Amino acid sequence: MKYIIFSLMLIALNLLYSAYSIKVAKEYVSKIAELKKESEKNLSLRVKYLNVVNYPEAKKWTKERGFIPIIWEKVSLMD
Repeated sequence: MKYIIFSLMLIALNLLYSAYSIKVAKEYVSKIAELKKESEKNLSLRVKYLNVVNYPEAKKWTKERGFIPIIWEKVSLMD
């Protein structure tokens, strides 16, 4: 009789743990899907940003107008 009660208790604990693990797995899958969606959104925003800023065109424009970049070794904040 002890063994039957013990086995039923183990089966009940196993069912509870299985339900918990399924819940955690569903949360994990939803978080992974959200992360993928956000990373795709981030990449599309990065492409839009690069198209708006157009860094190579801006660099060419500044060189045509004689822009001289700062040499940070020559800059001193305190004398």
